[in-house]
Amino acid sequence: MLLAAAIALAACTTTAPPPPVAEPQGDDRFLVDPRTGYDTPAPPQFDVAWRFAQAGDESEARRRVADIRLKYPDYAPALLAEAAIEIRAGNYDAAAAAVASARQRTPEWIVPRLYEAEIAIRRNDTRAAYELYRDLIGRPGVPGFAGERLDALQAKLFGDLFTAAMSASDAEAVRLLREALTYNAGSLDVRVLLASKLVNLKRFDEARRELEPVLDTGEVDRPAVQEILAEIDVGRGRYEEAIVRYQRLANRMKEPRYTERLEQIKEDWSMANMPPEFRRALESPAITRTDLAVLLYWTVPSIRFAQNLATPPIAIDIENVAGREEIIRALAIGLYDVDPVTRRVGPTRIVTAARLSAHLARVLQLRGAACARGLAQDKVLAACGVAETGFGEATVTGREAARALEQVAKALR
Repeated sequence: MLLAAAIALAACTTTAPPPPVAEPQGDDRFLVDPRTGYDTPAPPQFDVAWRFAQAGDESEARRRVADIRLKYPDYAPALLAEAAIEIRAGNYDAAAAAVASARQRTPEWIVPRLYEAEIAIRRNDTRAAYELYRDLIGRPGVPGFAGERLDALQAKLFGDLFTAAMSASDAEAVRLLREALTYNAGSLDVRVLLASKLVNLKRFDEARRELEPVLDTGEVDRPAVQEILAEIDVGRGRYEEAIVRYQRLANRMKEPRYTERLEQIKEDWSMANMPPEFRRALESPAITRTDLAVLLYWTVPSIRFAQNLATPPIAIDIENVAGREEIIRALAIGLYDVDPVTRRVGPTRIVTAARLSAHLARVLQLRGAACARGLAQDKVLAACGVAETGFGEATVTGREAARALEQVAKALR
């Protein structure tokens, strides 16, 4: 019985044999041997403790590292061995505390900072990890994988910022994309998106500056780049240059959106060249006789370029009216009547929907539209494809009237 008890006691106190040297996998391969770069020789039992840690035997590794720390309290690599065990277990706060203690003891030692970076990676604090690795690059004793790790972190930061910018507001996207360019200044996709966001914000000069690096390269002919340059031209009031760019895009790409935008820019260019009285008439919430005369003159070419017109009757109430020449043209073609007694035409009189319909039909008849020949006035608009802008005494906005006049101009071509 004594012999059996002795054998059992011996079995209980026998230490586990050290595992074979294990090759770390995944991110664990970046947890370098804690003895790296440390001047003091390691205790004899440290190698076995580290092999247990690498093999994943957490309990045995903890027990052996704790024993080393108890016997050799000043040996800092034991703290990093403890940190490695905690990192693998997902206990990042405990690992960080152990690394901080090791770094405090030996501030110039590289390995604790490598461990700090690896803890930051596992906490998804990519920026902190990137800054740590960037600070270490080029220092003596830094392992070769540091450059690889830094490149991966840089790529992740860049990708995260680019992805976030895709769903952010324009203003926030500008901030994110500019930061992304600090990690990859050569990314054309980011630069183009940034310029596009700046155009949306009407910051045209900034958008142009962001595209400067590609303007002298073959990438300048990319449709996305040309589209942004065209929009910058529009924003600067250079409509002709923008039209040329969009015309090339429309011819080359055969996409309807380029053609649609081209037509819109042509309209904007035409609007930019219109006199101020036209723009005021267009924005009128309820057009007057003056507004209609102005819109008619500048929208319908056969009115603007009409020749051999009769001498218009004299109206005494248009001397100081903006749009006086346009009212005179409306009088000359017979659109408006002047009161024979008062000699007034009423330039500020509101044009109702019913009156507008009558005026439009009269213009079509006076200017000889083929679709209006031989028809009663109330049948003309439908026959000529001109939509009614309302009925009865309803008022008409300038834009509604302009759309109807565009249809009149089309019928008179």
